[in-house]
Amino acid sequence: MRNSWAKYALERYSLLKKWRELAEIVMRACKDVLGKECSAVYVVGGAAEDRLTVLSDIDVVVVVGNSKLKTLEMIISIKRRSEELGVPMEVPIDIKILTKDEFRELIKKGTYRRVVKIS
Repeated sequence: MRNSWAKYALERYSLLKKWRELAEIVMRACKDVLGKECSAVYVVGGAAEDRLTVLSDIDVVVVVGNSKLKTLEMIISIKRRSEELGVPMEVPIDIKILTKDEFRELIKKGTYRRVVKIS
């Protein structure tokens, strides 16, 4: 049992360390799904702050101009397209869709201490 946990942990951590590459794929998926409505894509949280652990996820913020795009269906569409483009299903990616104002406010409050723009 311990060997299987160790193997799982190593595999998961090695995937998480590729967060920038994976986030670029998510960005392409966002552009495919949202088109021009996708203003920007950022990585926040542990990956952006260089504090990933085996239990981390990759927090991705998609900034949109239209708050009507902030739906679970949109998140699912982006995740599905990301997988089609090559993000392994087992990679824990947490996608949040925010308006520009909401994103700015969370940065101002200190919720996101460091953000990495994916381009």
